[in-house]
Amino acid sequence: MIKKLRNNEDKTLLGWVLIFFLAFVWGLSFILVKKIVSNFSALELGAGRIFIAGLALSPWAISNLKNFPKAKTTPLLFSGLLGYLIPAIIFGIVGSKLNSSLAGTLNATTPIFVLLMGGLFFSKKITGNQVFGIIIGFVGSLLLILSGGNTKLDFSNPYTLLVLSATVMYGLNANIVGHFLSTVKPIVISSFSLVFVGIIAFVILLFTDFFGKIFLPENHLLLIYFLFLGAINSGLAAVLYNYVLQITSPVFASSVTYLIPIVATGAGIFDGEKIGFWHYFGMAIILVGIYILNRRKTPGNKV
Repeated sequence: MIKKLRNNEDKTLLGWVLIFFLAFVWGLSFILVKKIVSNFSALELGAGRIFIAGLALSPWAISNLKNFPKAKTTPLLFSGLLGYLIPAIIFGIVGSKLNSSLAGTLNATTPIFVLLMGGLFFSKKITGNQVFGIIIGFVGSLLLILSGGNTKLDFSNPYTLLVLSATVMYGLNANIVGHFLSTVKPIVISSFSLVFVGIIAFVILLFTDFFGKIFLPENHLLLIYFLFLGAINSGLAAVLYNYVLQITSPVFASSVTYLIPIVATGAGIFDGEKIGFWHYFGMAIILVGIYILNRRKTPGNKV
């Protein structure tokens, strides 16, 4: 897909280029989710975008059937569930409950959980510097949970915890790909993972009114949003993210979430969302924590 890179500098440069692209694509997803949930349920949104993603990548899965790594079936399935299907449904649930900027900022805790899941379940070494970064990041997350995206503290916002549960899954998925699928081509990982969960998503959609609504004239714009979320946001982006995982490391790849809050906040403000002091402060604390967590990290070395 991309020519072989000669050294770590090439990998780092390409990694950052792809991360900026992914940040833009994924940052826009929060506002698109908010638009879609006005006419579709969270289940229809989550399953719909993953079904479209699986459909978009199915030609590559079919063309790679001879190269399918049967021994990797379980991690591929778990990657699809934890990295795509379940989080997609979760973000569908919170789409109408949280500001796009708040959801995008909470998503920036992903590197923290990449590190934690790696240390807890994949025997990855965590340094004192990284522990300090984790603590700072959690403080920022707590501020966002308490603020609820408003100008004053609100102790009754459970939807922020749902977003954090999705970032835990992202953390597990990054480690699964880095630990079990490092020798598998990114297009193979993404196509088979999304086809697996795309089939599950299709079955789920059969029990909803998704196919009855998606082609209605009044939903044509939402269909475009679905196609973007599925084919680009979940399909193409999955291939690129898995490629970044392989040429750098799980923690470096998850650095994309540093930039997502900026795009999500910009899109939210453009759409008329209001955010207050505690949101900005919590976002700043999270980004400081993630910077500390990753600042001594050399991208060429696996974490």
